[in-house]
Amino acid sequence: MPESSLLNGRHFQIFTAVMRSRGLSEAALKLGISKAAVSKSLGVLQRETGVELFTLEGGRLEPTAAARRLLPRAEQATQHLAWALEEAARLDHASARTVTIAAHAPPLIAILPGAIQRFKASHPDVHVRLRSEAPPEVLRQVAHHEVDLGVTNPPAPNTISAVDWCERRTISEDLLVAALHRRHPLVAKTVIRPADLVESTVIALPEESPTSILVRATLQEAGVSVDKGIVASTSMGVCALVQQNVGIGLINPMLLSTGIFPDIVIRPFRPRIELWTEIYRSGIRPLSDDAQVLARYIEEVAAARTGHAPPRKSPRPRKTAAA
Repeated sequence: MPESSLLNGRHFQIFTAVMRSRGLSEAALKLGISKAAVSKSLGVLQRETGVELFTLEGGRLEPTAAARRLLPRAEQATQHLAWALEEAARLDHASARTVTIAAHAPPLIAILPGAIQRFKASHPDVHVRLRSEAPPEVLRQVAHHEVDLGVTNPPAPNTISAVDWCERRTISEDLLVAALHRRHPLVAKTVIRPADLVESTVIALPEESPTSILVRATLQEAGVSVDKGIVASTSMGVCALVQQNVGIGLINPMLLSTGIFPDIVIRPFRPRIELWTEIYRSGIRPLSDDAQVLARYIEEVAAARTGHAPPRKSPRPRKTAAA
């Protein structure tokens, strides 16, 4: 690379966005710039490094092996750039204070609205940004300091997860339920068991979902095989399909606690499958005073919803960021 390289952190940020997108157009949309600007930045990166990073195959850009090797380092550079910009914003006392939260659907529906309402009443000058993400992505964003707080399920045991770099507290304990359309034949049952699902269409969550892992283990133990021809990426998607009587969903009941799906009824599922909801924060970066207040409100709203005692701290992971 020439000594007087024209490269800067923005080039690596754009490269990372392209690698994590389905094409230049999607990357441009994520970055808020034009497709031409994305293409120009990639050209500079390839010219300055002297390495071919993409090839054109069938009208699509395909990353080379060199691009895949570069990606982890580019992501590090991008993250450090984000941290530097964030710190610069903090140094500007006139800049707006912001708290960012990532959550998956159940707590986003049942817990966060009340907590955010309380927070805005006490901190009207602080901006709140809310992201709806799948549980693994919530943990990744907390661990990578892309958000201040995460609210989601704990990962399944023995899975590699960003949870190792997070501090967490359990804020809600619920029992999984069967969600059915009010005209579904199984509504007549008072309890849904694995055998009842054999002749039914079950709308599943992705295989890596913590809920899916628990359900799969329970069905295997019962000796039941269920056709999972329909998979929804989120529990909100499961409920959207159940609302149209497409099939049955096995979900966290807090998603239905506000009545946003009026045609869905729930039945207890047995054997019992316990679902925990936890609040996550970085294990190495302290929370701002604003984020600490919002975290407290989230915990209080969750406790009020269930009538349980204040949340408890979850066991510390064996591995830490310093390990």
